Amino acid sequence: MIANLRTLSVLGTLAMLAACQQGVRPNMEASEPFALSSEEAALMEQLPPADNPAPIGGFPSAPANGHGDDVFARIKRNLSTQSCSTDSSSKRWRQSYAGDPVAFANHLERILPLIDFVSSEVERSGLPAEFVFIPLVESWYKPDAIGHGGPAGMWQMISSTARNHGIHIKPGYDGRLSPVESTRSALSYLKTLQGMFGGWEAIVMAYNAGEGRMMGAFRRSSNRDVSAANRKPHGLSNTTYDYVAKLQALSCLIAEPGKQGLRLPLSARFIPLAPVLVDPEVKTLDQFAASHGQDAIELRRLNPGYKGGRIVAGVPRLVLMPIAAQGAPAAAAASATVAAPPATVAESANPTSASPHQVQKPVP
Repeated sequence: MIANLRTLSVLGTLAMLAACQQGVRPNMEASEPFALSSEEAALMEQLPPADNPAPIGGFPSAPANGHGDDVFARIKRNLSTQSCSTDSSSKRWRQSYAGDPVAFANHLERILPLIDFVSSEVERSGLPAEFVFIPLVESWYKPDAIGHGGPAGMWQMISSTARNHGIHIKPGYDGRLSPVESTRSALSYLKTLQGMFGGWEAIVMAYNAGEGRMMGAFRRSSNRDVSAANRKPHGLSNTTYDYVAKLQALSCLIAEPGKQGLRLPLSARFIPLAPVLVDPEVKTLDQFAASHGQDAIELRRLNPGYKGGRIVAGVPRLVLMPIAAQGAPAAAAASATVAAPPATVAESANPTSASPHQVQKPVP
């Protein structure tokens, strides 16, 4: 898996896709079969301790209007299959992730606000809910994750692939570390792969190995049979086949938690997160936080793409923040995000003028 992890626009044309020859994926070597790597285990340990259950995005003064049962119900209804895979590798990966069911449930609860945000984006994109677990496999949903060799963010993108997919990377800003920009870019790429390869297993293989390698494997096989359990198409790395098995295992843990003795944090309450378009007069996250009653440290933690908390010119100005902390009920704020049209990259980088320090409504 990810080696030595220390801290945790779709392509314009298919020609660009082919030229890229690799997907939004970690720069990694084949992982040890059926065992979490030391780096993956370390990521879990870096989450808040069990005696400090405050989730990512948690602001004590704001009402916790998000519901764990809603998040897991959304994921379950959008899974490609509602039953667990009988493949032995999927079973063993379930044991690897949730061998300690209580610890695994605690980890899920602490990253629930980010899972809620990503699962909503996945659902809106019309993609299978299996893709919700990619950031978990890659980084345990750490926005500031940096991997050996350069991959960064929750989705562990390498810089060349990120730039090819429209992500802004410039002095003072790295969009790979923005949960909003990186998630929307990754999902755009997955949507493109869906049009190229069809089923979710093939999409994930192409995402992990690169669409060029996937096409080559199909050519060598003289068919388009796909089965990670049977190592089809032949010629991909064990890492790629295991990648599918990991997503199958995590999907199973949500669809049928009882099979692993797991109790999902259905009763957990949290403050939902939403991207907010920030006024152009605002130059730093601290300035934004001070003028809107936010916790500056927490806001920077959620938006590490802005280096040093500075919002430089020419980059998207979408800040991920707890919507309930704006003073509006979480449900009302969430409904507002659905009603408004999505902001384009240009709009988010150059928002329309507004009164100084005025925050635009949440942007879907």
